[in-house]
Amino acid sequence: MKRYLLLLLLICFWLPSFAQKKNNNQLLDSVFAYMCQKGIKHGDIVIRQVIVETGWLKAPFLMSRNNLFGFRSTKYIRFKSWKSSVDYYKKWQDKYYTNDKEDYYKFLIRIKYASAKNYTSYLKRINYNRSCR
Repeated sequence: MKRYLLLLLLICFWLPSFAQKKNNNQLLDSVFAYMCQKGIKHGDIVIRQVIVETGWLKAPFLMSRNNLFGFRSTKYIRFKSWKSSVDYYKKWQDKYYTNDKEDYYKFLIRIKYASAKNYTSYLKRINYNRSCR
């Protein structure tokens, strides 16, 4: 009886988290594919920004606003969809990243994209390796 109860508890708690992780990975792959489609430069770095900002798409505050990048004016911006957030990033990138030869990590530091001192170090440590083809 204890074994069945343990198995039932394991299924009840592990299976939903496994399914959520799978859904998050699928969404992350969809976000990356859309970024490539939109022509976002340095997509391999930008997708890591999404991961850091949203905690692997788990941060309820930003996800409820479809704000994948933590954009704000006086308060956090709310987007109609996550695609709108990516579209906004593309416009932002086109406006501020004007020198394609500039290292993108240095660009993020120069424009003070994030307040965390080690922001680019965090980005470099994330294991999500994709490239636009």
